[in-house]
Amino acid sequence: MPSERDGRDDAAPDGPPCAPELVQELLRQLDKAVRLHQLYPVTNPTYLKTLDALRAAFGAVWEETGVLTLQVTETQLTCGDAVVLDEPEKASDSLPWTLFKDGVRQLTLSRGFEDGEVAALLDIIPKVRRSLDWEEDVLTLLWTQDFEHLKYRYVDTVSSEGVPLDPSATPGRWPAVTVQADTREAVEAARRLREAAGAGALEGMLRQAAPPDAEAALARAEAMRHLRDGIAREYEADLRCDVTDALLDIFELQREPAVRLEAARQLDALMLLHLSARSFGALVHLLRESALAVERAPAMTAEARDVMAQLGARVGDPALLAPLLEWVDGADDRPSAGMVSELLAHVDAGALGVLFHWGAESRHHDLRTLYAAAADRLADAAPAELVKLVAAPEEPVALEAIRRCGMHRLESAVVALVKQLGHDAEPRRAAALAALAAIGTPRALSGVERALGDASSALRTSALRVLAAGTHRPVLPRVTAWVQGRDARDLDANERRALFECYGTLCGDAGVPWLAGQLDGPKGFFKRKSDPETRACAAAALGRVNSAAAREVLRLAGDTDEPLIRQAVRAALARGSDS
Repeated sequence: MPSERDGRDDAAPDGPPCAPELVQELLRQLDKAVRLHQLYPVTNPTYLKTLDALRAAFGAVWEETGVLTLQVTETQLTCGDAVVLDEPEKASDSLPWTLFKDGVRQLTLSRGFEDGEVAALLDIIPKVRRSLDWEEDVLTLLWTQDFEHLKYRYVDTVSSEGVPLDPSATPGRWPAVTVQADTREAVEAARRLREAAGAGALEGMLRQAAPPDAEAALARAEAMRHLRDGIAREYEADLRCDVTDALLDIFELQREPAVRLEAARQLDALMLLHLSARSFGALVHLLRESALAVERAPAMTAEARDVMAQLGARVGDPALLAPLLEWVDGADDRPSAGMVSELLAHVDAGALGVLFHWGAESRHHDLRTLYAAAADRLADAAPAELVKLVAAPEEPVALEAIRRCGMHRLESAVVALVKQLGHDAEPRRAAALAALAAIGTPRALSGVERALGDASSALRTSALRVLAAGTHRPVLPRVTAWVQGRDARDLDANERRALFECYGTLCGDAGVPWLAGQLDGPKGFFKRKSDPETRACAAAALGRVNSAAAREVLRLAGDTDEPLIRQAVRAALARGSDS
């Protein structure tokens, strides 16, 4: 009897366990899911919707039976005595032929398969369809997954050396051929025979070509070298690039608009396949050659040109580019820096967010450098897209966008940056404040005033210094009320000093009398103890005023006994003389 993954040999029932129409719909949804699995990443909404439809089709079957057994022939899948899938052509995209040619004769699915194991089957079927003779077959891939809700029976098509099915066997029963008792044994036997067949063929060729004399030996060595070179070229050749070149030849040489448009659409579909399969080299080759083909192709219709122009836009789609760059960052044999740079040359401004993210998150310095260079190019070309990313939900993306807005001094980003001053995250507020300071226009400085009410003392201090550096006089009434109010006493030393210096920068001679009073301290019999730090701050503010009246006040206060105040007065006078 043929082997089965769980070791049971119970025969399938003669009648179908559920309505054949339900099984037919299930197989239709399975085929659709396999095709979309090849085209889109697993996070794509279209693919996820199809996967939900497939699970719903399984649910309809499980309402009638808990176990579904399918018999496999060369062109059909049957459930009991009902044909549920009929594909007459033995082609690579035929599910019955894909299973039958590798020895699978029966599949048994049970309730629960659709939850965690269907995704593994969707991975296996495309691999087998495009696999070569020496690569793993469907039996090997099914065995390596160790399915719990999928059982299969098979015949060993390798060890039986092509023996036909038993002609005397009862229709619908298993053929009387030798089969392996264990799946692992069958897989290993298949591999050993394939390796032995390849080695034997090469040895026979060499023996037939073995001449006795030295000249013939040299010829044999040359032939071996030529053979090795040919094998190396075969392994290095990429058939996907050959397909691309063939389509581009059609696009260039065929002037019929319908033919050229169809070739362009096929190139678009091929690029999606390269993206989903992470075929980086083939993807870069397609983008490079298609750009050249558009320049060379004569008399191109507008529709065909639009399709070709969208190739680069597809690569820049964040939903497609982000998984690709994630794979590049984690791949052991990642593409060269030149190939990555060539790919990034084709993306548009829509990719800025992805480039910012991986520019911060990539583990490789050379990749971060490439992403930064591409982001520079796109930010210069599309400042509006850069401004949009200031409010991005991902903090690394938003911080980089804010930094670049300040670096480029984008006046158009002021409104967006001021809004970020109200964000919950302090790093984002600090970055927005720095960007507004770098822009430095009156509009930007007006936005900085919002940071004076920030919960962080460090940000309030920075805002005061920015306003003082920009000599933003419209904020003077607010600063005056603050510095002369009782709240100023509760500030820490850095913030209090920044407040006094901002006031001194903006008030001019009108503020000298009040600052002189603060520097001299309280007078009279009932005076309270003076605060040396406040008096030192007043000296620093008078140094910022730097008028004749302010310098006179500082000179009169220079003989004080307080070291802190004396040092502050000297620094203020030195600042005035330097100015």
